[in-house]
Amino acid sequence: MSPREVAPRTRGMPAAHLADGWTGGPGKGARLFSAVTPGAGATKAASRDGALPLVLVALVVLAVVQNVVVRVAVPLVLVTAAIVLFVRGSRRRSSDKAAPRGICVDGHGLFFQPESGPPQNVVPLGEPFGMTLVTSAKRDRMVAVWSSPEGLFYVGSTFEGTARRALGGLFDRAFTAVGDDAALEALGPDGAPLELLPSDFAALVFAVEELDPSCIERLVLSDARGAPLTLDGRELVVGERRFDLNAPLEWRPFVFQEAFGQAVAVYQGTSIRQGGSEAVLVALLPSILPYEFGEESDLDRSLLRDLRLMQAPPEDPPPRDARVAIDRLFVLPVRSALDRAPRASQQPSRARA
Repeated sequence: MSPREVAPRTRGMPAAHLADGWTGGPGKGARLFSAVTPGAGATKAASRDGALPLVLVALVVLAVVQNVVVRVAVPLVLVTAAIVLFVRGSRRRSSDKAAPRGICVDGHGLFFQPESGPPQNVVPLGEPFGMTLVTSAKRDRMVAVWSSPEGLFYVGSTFEGTARRALGGLFDRAFTAVGDDAALEALGPDGAPLELLPSDFAALVFAVEELDPSCIERLVLSDARGAPLTLDGRELVVGERRFDLNAPLEWRPFVFQEAFGQAVAVYQGTSIRQGGSEAVLVALLPSILPYEFGEESDLDRSLLRDLRLMQAPPEDPPPRDARVAIDRLFVLPVRSALDRAPRASQQPSRARA
């Protein structure tokens, strides 16, 4: 079964009602994927279910207590509280039904639909953009990160049991985050977690990839000074330097540390050289703790690749003016692209996972 067959193309509800009266919004053929809000269902259920015990207590007080004042006052307060809880739960259900929070996609862009207000075009699909998949070592969590001139946009999903096995094709194209829980967080523009059901997550990824099949191998970033840092097809651009990944080049991973007062920061570096061009990409090294692989996590092909790309010897810190900062989330995608390029040296090429 191919990866595209694990999620039906028809998933996602039509979002025509979102575009009515709003110029620049998703078209009538767009698809909306509703977000899953952790704990929201439990909160609404608690609001509704909490009303019934209050009514029962009021009836008990009315039947048992002899004092007239207590028999009237206490049930009145309890019934009033029950009505407030019930109305609050009903309003939340009506609000969610009218404006479901989630993600809408069409040929023009990837839109974030907040709980109130018009959709926001967070990833214009008419411009170059990248889509990077990041997964946990246990393969129970995945985050899709879209990079574009607008910035970064994150969507996450948690996989369990049969869902993890059915959507295994996604993991073949994902990069592993080991010891970096922050890389697996997905927050929407409103600051709240942005999560999808596994089937909707896969359908969204495939829908975007169908619009631009090359996006899975592309990065559209910028460094701390605003200079471009992009990976598009077979070319890596770092500021004014361009590296042809079809031509021989040299690259090496390394780690180094620097002291800041009483603290010590550990960095991961990626040195790239081709002809007269040279760049050193630098990112903080996440806290990588010893990890034991059990039955729930097999050493699959992509995980073996990532573990190999993470290996780096210690070196002296590179000159500060030669460093180019990169988000550590994208270190492995860049190294993977460099690893596929021909090597300028005459040394035997390393075995690929």
